[in-house]
Amino acid sequence: MNKNAPRAAVYTLGCRVNQYESDAVEAELESLGFSIVPFSESADVYIINTCAVTAESERKSRQIIRRARHANPDAFVLVMGCFSQIKAEAVAKMDGVDYVCGNRNKLSVAEMAVKLLREGEKTRTTSSLMDVEEAPLETMSIPHAYRDRSYIKIEDGCDNHCTYCIIKKARGNVVSRLPEEVLREVEVIAKGGCHEVVLTGIEAAAYGKDIGGYPLSRLMKEATKIDGIERVRAGSLEPSVMKPAFCDELASEKKIMPSFHLSLQSGSNAVLAAMKRKYNREQVLKSVEYMKSVMPNVTFTCDIIVGFPGETEEDFLNTMDIAEKIDFLHMHIFPFSPREGTPAAAMKNQIPEDIKRERAHRLEALGKKLSEARYRRALGETRSVLFESREGEYFFGHAEDMLEVKMKTTEHLQGQIFTVKLVDYDGARMIAERV
Repeated sequence: MNKNAPRAAVYTLGCRVNQYESDAVEAELESLGFSIVPFSESADVYIINTCAVTAESERKSRQIIRRARHANPDAFVLVMGCFSQIKAEAVAKMDGVDYVCGNRNKLSVAEMAVKLLREGEKTRTTSSLMDVEEAPLETMSIPHAYRDRSYIKIEDGCDNHCTYCIIKKARGNVVSRLPEEVLREVEVIAKGGCHEVVLTGIEAAAYGKDIGGYPLSRLMKEATKIDGIERVRAGSLEPSVMKPAFCDELASEKKIMPSFHLSLQSGSNAVLAAMKRKYNREQVLKSVEYMKSVMPNVTFTCDIIVGFPGETEEDFLNTMDIAEKIDFLHMHIFPFSPREGTPAAAMKNQIPEDIKRERAHRLEALGKKLSEARYRRALGETRSVLFESREGEYFFGHAEDMLEVKMKTTEHLQGQIFTVKLVDYDGARMIAERV
């Protein structure tokens, strides 16, 4: 690290797409001569990549912006992402914010950081917002893997009109990267030693619909052909994409990992209809059962919203029921958060906060029970594990089916894949021995 180089710190809130875009921003900053430092350290420039999926996400975004200001009052603070895209004026009025941009010109923060440091003094907040419905997809890439399981952005935007969601306003319609561009980037990080990629997007299942119908399943299979790539995963999928042909394609390739994250949201047909989702519970269960039949060791994780307006106890019990039937390895559970300007925020029969919390706790308890049972069933089995980090005497990683695994070893296993036997369970992770 050049001790005389200006120091930049980047903080990321929200989804994997945001994480990828932050990685690309860091790469751009490095190319302009910055040293990247942890956000907890003193920096000359702080960049916050914000989220707005829930009210809590907005609150955290504001909190991190204020933290940057307090960490070094003389530093420049630049804000990008979903929160700044939909509430640019409010962000610009926050004390200490020097630059605001949205989601289709995030790399501009790097050039602006250079400009602000060159000018050397705080004057007024500058904003640069692009219309996400009109602006093209921003060209960005990462020159190397930032982690052992690397995210590659394959598309931006969403064409759904879910009644609870603000993200379409923040991200625009579906815009896909060309497959050759995605695969070229996968090849670059594979040459750098990365063995696992996650092809991710705001609506990954919609990939290719705007470029002639190039399907996600084909892109995933093409990624497996790149030298060095041993594992390919997809980001969050809407359940409607899991038709038999899609399942068959993925099951036919051993390098496509048997673990999928479903953007489920509810197990109640009444609630799904009110949300304007494109599937019902019967379709979800049928698709999951088919995937289990062609990929027997598959696991599923999901997003679920509890307390959607009008959700009855029976509706909630249907969600509990579908969670048990699918046997989720893990559930990301969100109490419904009304987003200003969405149809759901104005719906009648809003659910009281105490009921939302109570339902969330019940679903969390079920999720813990399902997860523990899944882990215990794996005792004595073997897995292929990508080891990603060390803590004390143990190296930690993830198996093909996303079971979390730790193994006691003096070896340095960072970024390597080994076959292990699962010999114990500590209540959170499987304990493994080398085969």
